[in-house]
Amino acid sequence: MTAIILYAALLLLAASVLVNRMGERRVRATREALATADKDIRTMEQRVQESRKTLEAARGKLGGLEEALVEAKRQTEVLEGQLDALQQTPVELYHVFDRLEARPGTIWEVTVRRAPDALYTSAAMAASWRDGRTYLIVASNQKEALDRAAQRFPRVNGYEVGPVLTCRLFLAKDAERKRA
Repeated sequence: MTAIILYAALLLLAASVLVNRMGERRVRATREALATADKDIRTMEQRVQESRKTLEAARGKLGGLEEALVEAKRQTEVLEGQLDALQQTPVELYHVFDRLEARPGTIWEVTVRRAPDALYTSAAMAASWRDGRTYLIVASNQKEALDRAAQRFPRVNGYEVGPVLTCRLFLAKDAERKRA
């Protein structure tokens, strides 16, 4: 009986060693799995932090872009208003007096109208002279510009040569050049 108890104790001892080793293996495997899971969690936390930073940067850019978009829309509305106003203004037509002849001097605006009692050869001619015309003439002084216009458009043919002014088209550019 002592032998059976000894065998049973030995068997229990062997079983406990086996169970202990199996438990240790399971604990080691569980620790390794926990370490791997912990590394994965840290990696995921870093990715989440990077994603948060990227999201905040994107939100900041989006806020800046929204402000820029609002400003661009406001400027577009202002420019559209200016365009509408400019489209409502009457068109100024300028006729060039000397196209082939290059001359030194100042560019003058000379207004030429048809006399109200002048005879027109066609309806198209009457329509084209309804408001008169503004000619651009290159001359050294006002008198020369007036004389050249009067030669081409004589009073006896029903023309009225109006005031001679320095051309406004080129005054703005000269003023801009002087400022720069």
